[in-house]
Amino acid sequence: MSLALEEIPQSFADYFDINLLSAQVILSIVVIFMVLLPTMILAKGKNATIIYLFMFLLAEALLVGLGWLSFWILIATVAMMALAIAVIGTEAITGE
Repeated sequence: MSLALEEIPQSFADYFDINLLSAQVILSIVVIFMVLLPTMILAKGKNATIIYLFMFLLAEALLVGLGWLSFWILIATVAMMALAIAVIGTEAITGE
């Protein structure tokens, strides 16, 4: 019996008797943490945060490509990161 990558969330949902969206979110979180944990251990220095964000977005893009995660979640994540960068930048410039 072979199982394609796109079918893993459905098999997970069937096995644990949960809905498909919950299975996709759980598996996506697991994959993101599998990418971020070694990154956080290996990346040190003042550019580490940028590396964490890049790897997080890369993992999310991979999951969107596999069909495990909705495209709108990636868009919302990018929008929240852009807002946070704008707020931090404004505070740095104005000094407030």
